[in-house]
Amino acid sequence: MFLTARFQPFLLTALLWLAALVCAPAQWLVYELVFTPEEESVNFSCYKSAYLIAPAQGGKATMVLTTEEGGNVYAVADSSAKFFVAANASTRKAVFSAAAISGNSQALYTASGHLNRSLLLDSPSGTRSWRVAEALDGRLMAADDESDKGPAEDGSFGMVGSAFITGALREDLTAQATQRFTTLNGATSYIVELLEKYGYAPDDGSVPVQPEPTVEDTSLIDASLFPPATQGAAPAND
Repeated sequence: MFLTARFQPFLLTALLWLAALVCAPAQWLVYELVFTPEEESVNFSCYKSAYLIAPAQGGKATMVLTTEEGGNVYAVADSSAKFFVAANASTRKAVFSAAAISGNSQALYTASGHLNRSLLLDSPSGTRSWRVAEALDGRLMAADDESDKGPAEDGSFGMVGSAFITGALREDLTAQATQRFTTLNGATSYIVELLEKYGYAPDDGSVPVQPEPTVEDTSLIDASLFPPATQGAAPAND
């Protein structure tokens, strides 16, 4: 009884917050993620970065993974992640998590950040203020016994590894995605088109993304939103 009475106001607030999310129109948050492998990893490699496109109200999210090794490529992991809020009486954090299984290989992504600022987003359905996390931190962990492959030519076998995940909210991309698109597929296609402006091509096995029809606007796919200094490549010529 003590615990129930103690947290009743908090639980009521949380329920009201969740009810508001059910009625909220889709608005998007775009985070730029960087993966830094740990030195103790064995036979492990991963994409170097990603863009996480998530509904501000929580739900299924998409990662567009990128790397520059062996050429600039991207891979779309469509609706592969979950974005939500974890909270108690003293702390509220935004969380994203995703799991990937391919054959014997398994990977888990998870990162979180404190809801530490308010962000005003304009969308076709109106303007709304959200509490958001400016930064995310977490881990990627992966393993594969490679029992279906056997040892490599150099005698190595098996894989285990981890990487630090650091993420930053991209307010420029967030604003554009929210203003122009009402679906996750549309917001994802926007990020993909930006990457392709910088010469990125889909990696083998990447899920194709169909662009969502929207109003014509030459500023919509503005490659300047990806500064060359941070991307390591100049925009591709049309």
